[in-house]
Amino acid sequence: MTTARALLEYAPILWTSWGLRLLPRRAALAAGRTAGRAAWLLDGEHRRVALDNLAAAYGDAMPEIERRRLARRVFSHFGAVAVDCMLMRWMQPRDLDRLVEYEGVEHLRKAFLKGKGVFVFSGHFGNWEMVALMQGWLGYPMAMVTRPLDTPHLESLLFRGRSASGNDVIHKRRAVQGILKAIRNGWCVALVIDQDTRGADHVFVDFFGRPAATTPALAVLALKTGAPIVPVFGVPIPGGKYKITYLPEVPVETIAAAGDRESDVRAITQACTRIIEEEVRRRPECWLWMHKRWKRRPRQGGEAGARQESVAASREEA
Repeated sequence: MTTARALLEYAPILWTSWGLRLLPRRAALAAGRTAGRAAWLLDGEHRRVALDNLAAAYGDAMPEIERRRLARRVFSHFGAVAVDCMLMRWMQPRDLDRLVEYEGVEHLRKAFLKGKGVFVFSGHFGNWEMVALMQGWLGYPMAMVTRPLDTPHLESLLFRGRSASGNDVIHKRRAVQGILKAIRNGWCVALVIDQDTRGADHVFVDFFGRPAATTPALAVLALKTGAPIVPVFGVPIPGGKYKITYLPEVPVETIAAAGDRESDVRAITQACTRIIEEEVRRRPECWLWMHKRWKRRPRQGGEAGARQESVAASREEA
């Protein structure tokens, strides 16, 4: 990307973030939701993807008119999320009570006290960025595994927000060593595992009744390190706040009872994906339906070859 193009993309977002900072929180979020609804009208490509995904997930159980209403709410929700992402770098520890209500923090605390580090996982659901930011101020800093943005200036802007509470960022391209180091140091490592996975490194698990290519990294690394896995989700609630909920630790030892590495990785990945699906079904307007989740298909005649290839690649990398 040329410097000129990078600046053209960066400058409007920088100016917008400063303008949003001057507004009361309710007004800023309302502006974000309005921008999201405008994106619904103008962004035909992502509108089509969202509607196709909703049709694939719900079929005749949700009439088309309801799917369109839901998709509009999805765009509106992520407009508000974008606002909070732009404002994160100015947030302070004192904002914890003003912005967040917690449930289930004891599950995170219990896992943390095992002294093995903790894998915290979620999806592109609610506001996963706010979950991470606020956890740092809870006293459980995390290393977030992310894909770098294409625009370096925007990546730098987002990094300042992500790291404001003491968190670190590990880029996916060279993630394994950074993850292992963080776990050895007793940190939390955050992964989102709900997007179609590129390349050979994936397993197919069920998501809304359809096979979805999913990263096995969480399962592979949890088996390798013995670190517990804790799900977390943050959804908006009235008053401009988020309710952040930590769920009980995923029972890896029980799930991985087959004793076969490939089967255990797939079983753990399926269990974690099922938890995400349950949350999405509760609040479908909070999930990123604009992503082509079912883009990759299992090989003809079954997925065994692709799965073996995927798990082997993950094992070598880890």
